[in-house]
Amino acid sequence: MSENLSINEIESKFSLIIRKPQEGKTFICINNIIEDKKNIHIVLTMNTLQSGIQFFGRMEEEIDNNNIIVFNSNKKTAGKCLHAKEVADIYSHIENNPNIKVIVCCAHNKRFKDSIPKILKNYPHWFKRQFKIHIDEAHKYIPENSNWVRFYNELDIVDSIIGYSATPDGIWAKDCTDPLFHKILIRDIEKELQIIRSPHYFGVKCCDFKLFGDQVKMSYEKLIEMANISLDISKNSFKRANMNEKNRCTWYQEDFRFNLGNELLLLSYISILLPKIEISSNSFSYHFIPAYIRKATHYEIVEIVLKNFSTANVITINGNGFELYRINNLDNTSYKVNSSDKILSSKSQEYINEMNLGEPSNMIQELIEEYKHCPTFITGHQCVGMSVTLINETLGNFDSVIMAHQHYSRDILYQLCRFLFNYIKWSTENKGKIKKTIFYSLTRYVKDTCLGYEEHVENISENFAGKTISLREINGLEPETPSKKELKKIAFKSVKLINNEIWKKFKVYDGNDDEMWDKTKQFYNDKMKKNICQKSIPELINGFYECSTTKQVCKHSTNDIVKMKKQCWSSTFQLTKYSLSYVRIFVGYECLDDPSEYTIFVKYALLEDNEYNKKFLKDYGK
Repeated sequence: MSENLSINEIESKFSLIIRKPQEGKTFICINNIIEDKKNIHIVLTMNTLQSGIQFFGRMEEEIDNNNIIVFNSNKKTAGKCLHAKEVADIYSHIENNPNIKVIVCCAHNKRFKDSIPKILKNYPHWFKRQFKIHIDEAHKYIPENSNWVRFYNELDIVDSIIGYSATPDGIWAKDCTDPLFHKILIRDIEKELQIIRSPHYFGVKCCDFKLFGDQVKMSYEKLIEMANISLDISKNSFKRANMNEKNRCTWYQEDFRFNLGNELLLLSYISILLPKIEISSNSFSYHFIPAYIRKATHYEIVEIVLKNFSTANVITINGNGFELYRINNLDNTSYKVNSSDKILSSKSQEYINEMNLGEPSNMIQELIEEYKHCPTFITGHQCVGMSVTLINETLGNFDSVIMAHQHYSRDILYQLCRFLFNYIKWSTENKGKIKKTIFYSLTRYVKDTCLGYEEHVENISENFAGKTISLREINGLEPETPSKKELKKIAFKSVKLINNEIWKKFKVYDGNDDEMWDKTKQFYNDKMKKNICQKSIPELINGFYECSTTKQVCKHSTNDIVKMKKQCWSSTFQLTKYSLSYVRIFVGYECLDDPSEYTIFVKYALLEDNEYNKKFLKDYGK
């Protein structure tokens, strides 16, 4: 990036909203949308069907269905909301309904690099609004798509970009010259939206920890030996996980790849631990056992649980949807009793909406309705991690959670803490029923990491709200020496202009082109004290004047140019060492198909003739 103040200067529109898991990020996002009366909001949710349905299910409760566009390939998932399969469908809905407030879509790669850029770049000439972009689970999707976020940030049509996360550390950049991700604004939600953080929150520190090493003095090798689990994946688990002969048919051990984990150790730990936990067979209790990435581990946990608790409900949540497994008493084998797919295909849309089955916790209730007096276990991996709510007032919170995920980074571990919840809206009676979740952990690392990250997030939320800050400063380290770019920004703030108004416009219509261009040239001469040169006038190509507002020379709508008024005075100017006067000319058309009616916009900046301004230009001008 050039060290000169020029068109390439980037002002960050990016900020973060940081809250613990289940501490109301969705509620904050929806309130942010409701409070904004003029912009359209693009909400990118986690790239799982469960998360997307959960999000716009909650949004429907607060925003009229006719003002929500669900942007995906499956119309059925939109419910009563408007549906768009292509970008053209979105603008068709907006044209027909000027009250559209939000576009909801999943945060997969195609949306970031193709769909969203098309929405932001190919808007019709009649479109006069701006977009606010909300990115849920920002810690995952922003690092993967940082260049696209930078692209959105440069567009005039984008008002702001907000990321939401409980584990934000990976979003910050170490490079102190990075204009978006080195220093990030932490939003002060209490001040902006009058949303106070609730004291009614069950956090990691509310759990009762039981560490395997403190309970049993046993090596991992001995643990695996005692559990005596076959190294071969069982036929049931293999089939239910949709595996084939090309897949590895044995459990990973210490030789695991990537984040797949020591599957044999996980299953052995669960197998040894479960018989030691006292769980009533004829009353409801609620338990959470997150599995590993491979779906075979999800279904093997089903087998282990049912082997120990024959009356139990075991629900897997993964790419196969929600599936309920129980024991068939006739042959003592597990079988699939019901599934979310079966429920959603057999029930009416009215029933689905009434029971709010887009909420994972409500779907769990629906699945176990016939067996609601039995112990219930939840397992899965990605679909029981980020963005998913497994607890509600009827189910209550978890009695126990079992984790052996010591190979994970601290952010992934903390995101797996789906036993955390906010109970501010619970009745007094149900608040009194909240249990102290027993957290069984194979290692102390898992406990310490989850507790530590929770404290870290609390520190950011409480002590840095409303501040633009680097991760280094959050962690209590001295801030870096300001970069040349940062010093330039600081110096820039003290530059003084003679003119308060920096835009002048001349309206062209009914053939008064020559008159308006003469006035434009005279205005230029008055400000610059010299005649305008031809290269300063937009080029006439095929009957249209084309100019550059960013990097590309093309014809622009009047609306394109008007949006530039929000930029700082120096944007689009190439400051030089000895010039105190700057003028740029732009042309915007009322209709991009009609060259006869347009507006000439003149942007000008006249710097005061003082020593500070002269030094500033000498230091930073070209």
